[in-house]
Amino acid sequence: MKGLLLSSRAWRIVVPLALIVLLAACAPSAAPAPAAAPATQAPAATQPPATKAPAATQPPAATQPAAAKQSAPRVRASIVADEATLNPYTYVTGTPGWNLLMLQYDSLYQVDLNGQPQPWLATGATISPDGLTYDIKLREGVKWHDGKPFTAADVKFAFDYYVANKTGRFARALRPVQSVTANGDTGVTIKLKAPSPSFMLQALADVPIIPQHVWKDVKEPKTYVFPGGTNIGTGPYKLVEYKPDQYYRFEANKDYFAGAPRVQELVLVRFADDAGSLAALRGKEVDLAIRSVAPEQINLLKQMPNMKIAQGPLFATDMVTFDVQKAPFNNLAVRKAIALAINRQDLAATVHLGNATPGNLGWIHPGSPFFNPAVKTEFSVQKAQAALDEAGIKDSNGDGVRELDGKPLSFELLVPSNSALRLRMAELIKEMLKTVGMKVNVSSVESTTWENKVWPEFDVAKGRDYEAAMWGWSAPVQADTSQTALLVHSDPAVGTLNLSGFKDPEADKLAEALMKEMDPAKYKDTLNKLQALIGDKLPLVMLLYPDGAYAYWSNVYDGYKFIAGQGIINKLSFLPESALPKP
Repeated sequence: MKGLLLSSRAWRIVVPLALIVLLAACAPSAAPAPAAAPATQAPAATQPPATKAPAATQPPAATQPAAAKQSAPRVRASIVADEATLNPYTYVTGTPGWNLLMLQYDSLYQVDLNGQPQPWLATGATISPDGLTYDIKLREGVKWHDGKPFTAADVKFAFDYYVANKTGRFARALRPVQSVTANGDTGVTIKLKAPSPSFMLQALADVPIIPQHVWKDVKEPKTYVFPGGTNIGTGPYKLVEYKPDQYYRFEANKDYFAGAPRVQELVLVRFADDAGSLAALRGKEVDLAIRSVAPEQINLLKQMPNMKIAQGPLFATDMVTFDVQKAPFNNLAVRKAIALAINRQDLAATVHLGNATPGNLGWIHPGSPFFNPAVKTEFSVQKAQAALDEAGIKDSNGDGVRELDGKPLSFELLVPSNSALRLRMAELIKEMLKTVGMKVNVSSVESTTWENKVWPEFDVAKGRDYEAAMWGWSAPVQADTSQTALLVHSDPAVGTLNLSGFKDPEADKLAEALMKEMDPAKYKDTLNKLQALIGDKLPLVMLLYPDGAYAYWSNVYDGYKFIAGQGIINKLSFLPESALPKP
């Protein structure tokens, strides 16, 4: 793969180069001047809501691009999948689909660069002591792209509309809501059915607000095509042109309440694959690759004059999961030996070339303010061997493989065939576990087969059909620390991410407490205890947290901002410095 990406010029692009040149020729010649802004995934956060703003915390270090070219008339970026018409009912992927969606729309809160939610369309919220009532004050003077005023009626309409017209992400985020009331034009009261420590993250800082006057008569939002094929939001950009499977063109909203965007036009060009995208970036046909580049490309790209790489934590995860109800994984000694025998530092250095953080057995990223340092993650072949010896799991016939209950300590490790990095990690893990007397059979399968065996129909109530598997969750599962409960609770209706079938009464008790605890100190204490339990009983074994790495030409534009857990494709990357939300 490395050789292909470096040497092949026979890459296949979906849009002819001539079209890129044409789009460039049609663009304005100058960016608008930055405007002053009022004193934000769009929203994602690691902090549960509190009655006053949380203190700023420092996430894992992200490399912020050095100040250079801070405005541009146009940025051309590569994408490798069509994201449809990019409204809340049609965008396709979480990344970059949701990120592009939120260039057009805003939510009530927006995360800052540390991943903490700050007021955006709202100026603030007062939360009742029982955590059931949110009184929200809205920013005044905000307008929709068509010039009509944004009001509290739009917020109420949007929340009610998502609930009535189900969407996976936004309807789920609003499940805690009992009612929404508009108080004049600038006030909203939201009442919850039960306390929800992640409500600020999952709803206030994630749900895009849509205009009542545009959507009120839309009965089939998934198939409705807006006149002209464009969307109306309050965001810093408006989609003005879309050619399916070819390109998107966004124009800056010069009247944006937080200040005119520093890039006047964004053109997103569709390529067939990452190889084509990277080749176009190298050839300067595009200025930015929206997808994170592979680890082996980072140092090579850095050597190119004016090429920069923005790196930081995405809170994505790589882990080994297993069916703990099935031998040999129903034996805690086996799980502990696996955890001890895996050299995470070596995986991060060898597979990700150092562009990853070694995993923490307690699940939470070591750079998170919610990381429990008391959970020890250790690499020791000797201790792994001792744990198996003490459990009576020994190699009685001298063939190098221990026996458990008269059977060889052997199992299948499933890996998706389309993930070269996970395949490489699986092969290294196979060799690491061999040193402690375990035989691992790495089985590369088509990604749909892999998903169906580990998470049939994305429903843990359907059971599972695997022994062990390489797995990972996207950023929101780490960013919203309350979702730790979903990884371990034994009730499938609650533990919706419990892929291992793990059952433990203490884990259930802690998970239930975590999901309703509104006091920040008690929340953190409960999460610390849950991390300690995960690190001790090992329903999963964390391997590492890959970094995001985004390549771009800094001589075209160098104002990108890396939001922990999101990367650089976000509205803050294109707004004046004065607009950045303050902790």
